[in-house]
Amino acid sequence: MVQNTEIVDVSNNTVTLDNLSDYMVIGWDIDTTGRRLLDEICHIAGHTPNSQFNQYIMPHNDIDQVARRRHLLCTITMGRFRALKDIKNNKTLKSKSEISALAEFIEWLEQMLKDNGKKMAILVCHEVSKFNTCLLIKSLLAYNLLDKFSEVVKGFANCHSFAQTHCQDTMVMFSLRVLSKVLLDKDHIDTSKATDRAKLAYDIVQHLCVTLESGNDDGKEVVTGSEVSEETKAKALSTFLTSIDNEVQTLHSTQELLARQKSLNTVYHKSLSYQTSTLDRKKAISYRNSIAKANIDYLTLQSLWTENKENKDGFKDAVKDKLPELTDEEKEDIVSTIIMHFENPEPVSPPPKGGRKYGGRFRRRSSSYKDNRKSISENDAGSLSPNSTDHANGHNLEAEKPQNEIIKSQENGENN
Repeated sequence: MVQNTEIVDVSNNTVTLDNLSDYMVIGWDIDTTGRRLLDEICHIAGHTPNSQFNQYIMPHNDIDQVARRRHLLCTITMGRFRALKDIKNNKTLKSKSEISALAEFIEWLEQMLKDNGKKMAILVCHEVSKFNTCLLIKSLLAYNLLDKFSEVVKGFANCHSFAQTHCQDTMVMFSLRVLSKVLLDKDHIDTSKATDRAKLAYDIVQHLCVTLESGNDDGKEVVTGSEVSEETKAKALSTFLTSIDNEVQTLHSTQELLARQKSLNTVYHKSLSYQTSTLDRKKAISYRNSIAKANIDYLTLQSLWTENKENKDGFKDAVKDKLPELTDEEKEDIVSTIIMHFENPEPVSPPPKGGRKYGGRFRRRSSSYKDNRKSISENDAGSLSPNSTDHANGHNLEAEKPQNEIIKSQENGENN
């Protein structure tokens, strides 16, 4: 029902960097098939001043329409095979499986650390919501690569939060396009590919790194030079760093929230259907998310209703006490909807076979149906005879005569 996944941020930024000379800042980003946790990675990229990593991944599902316009990628079928296609230049892209691409990305990180004499990496990505990190952690857990990944990565840093902290007095918007135009003096940049976004995130962090030589720990003085040491960047990002354990906890919390939201679809299934208006559907989504954020699922509501079935006022008070952040009007709407559901439960009807848009009106005909229609039409065409018999009515019906014969018979009758 909801296109975007709301990530539950439970990070505490408790990562401590012992020796700043052991860490290396690396930019990274991914392209995905959508903005939900059930979507997949279709492109992963990394950037350092001396090397870049770029690998496309063939997803199992197709890229949705919004992600297709955002990343200029689509999936095509060539015979028995599927492939990724670049919409901009109309070329088929060379891709690999997700596990192969992730393993190569970890190997590339290890090689970068070895070439630069560092021990662990700090990954920098520009994103407003922490979606890319959760999806990467989810993929690493699925292929048992998280332990190997943790050996080379210290944590994740968000370029958006870093720029917002240092530029909040002079800027209002902190998108990649605005930051690149103001800080890097770059106009008309392309942010559709993960490779370009990874490079821009790295350049912005390098531009905004706080100098250590000044002795200013308030983080207000910035260096505008292009050459900044890795120790300077590591210290500047230390307060914005989140560990991998915190990201795993964020992923699990988000999955639990989505599970509670899914259980509440039973209560709001009629309001969430596309037969209702957009305003009612948005209100139902907002109420469902507010109940899920309060750690309430369908089983909790069912147990409260069983305990207070005879006392509706007690049920209302029990539910309202769990929603302190909402207004009285919103609480009353939520409680009335829940009570209506438990008093008159309705089974959730399955979607129509013909699809959501047409409701089953336009149904595909099988080949046998077409053959039967063809044989029936041929029999009807050959059954017209001067003395055809209607067995259903029990009497004879002569076939209609041509129009010219009728006219001739009328003229002969008049002459006679």
